[in-house]
Amino acid sequence: MHNILHRLEEFDAGPVDILLYLCASQEDADDGYNAMCRHRVLADTLLLSAEAHGVDTLGAIFVTPTHWWVYHHDNPHYRVEGMPVDGPDNPGVVTMNARALGIPTPPSEAGILAALEPVTGRDAEAQRSAIAEAIGLRAERVRSSGFDAETERLAAIFDRLLLGGGDGTPLTDLTPEQTAELIVGLRHRPLRDIALGYSEPSKLPRARELWALLTRRCASDSTTFATAPLTLAGFAAAVDEEIPAALIALDRARTVDPRYLLAKLLMEQLVMTGSVDGITDRIRQEREDRLRRRDS
Repeated sequence: MHNILHRLEEFDAGPVDILLYLCASQEDADDGYNAMCRHRVLADTLLLSAEAHGVDTLGAIFVTPTHWWVYHHDNPHYRVEGMPVDGPDNPGVVTMNARALGIPTPPSEAGILAALEPVTGRDAEAQRSAIAEAIGLRAERVRSSGFDAETERLAAIFDRLLLGGGDGTPLTDLTPEQTAELIVGLRHRPLRDIALGYSEPSKLPRARELWALLTRRCASDSTTFATAPLTLAGFAAAVDEEIPAALIALDRARTVDPRYLLAKLLMEQLVMTGSVDGITDRIRQEREDRLRRRDS
């Protein structure tokens, strides 16, 4: 943690305050109170590291699957035997405590991954067939009119779907053929970079829906076609300040293709600064320039 905070200072960034969770190891799970006491030195060291970097600490909490304890607690009603954790379907005391302190709590990892799961069965068969056909059709169009014309054609489709809230078409109504040509086109970096530009607040919800849809319509979580929509989904989540969702999508993208540079760069930026604001500003400027050239 000390090294991470030091690196954040180099980026002229860092947290205003933090909440530390020490999660019990398997052998500590049935011995919560004594385990909490054994880890007090670690908790104190983390608190001192934060203090050395000028970061306020909201609290340090030790958590087991059934109970939680707060180090240096000044509440006289605090239970030495630990506070029970409600779950698994309830938010739980730990989560509610975090919310009370103003700390946002993201959806579960399972919930985030479920939104990106590929289609199966007949839907998958239809989508694979459409992608195979889209590859051939794209090659014919590129030979006929060139990469730039094909990129502009697909960018116009994105504009129709996303600008001004879209054209009213429910995204789930897009046919396998329509999503396939976008999936195949996004393998071309210029189109992917244009797609990054749909990050203004008015476009972001529908853009996130579209990137998740295209990820699912890849019909596999291992095909390299999934890398671009996963990266777009991660970037859009980061712009929306849903950092856990962003990191999960970017990690999936890097698992599919470890050499995919944009996913790597975005993940590094998020880990080191917790934000993609600098990248977003540049992308929005490039988008404004593209629209200005198109309208001139």
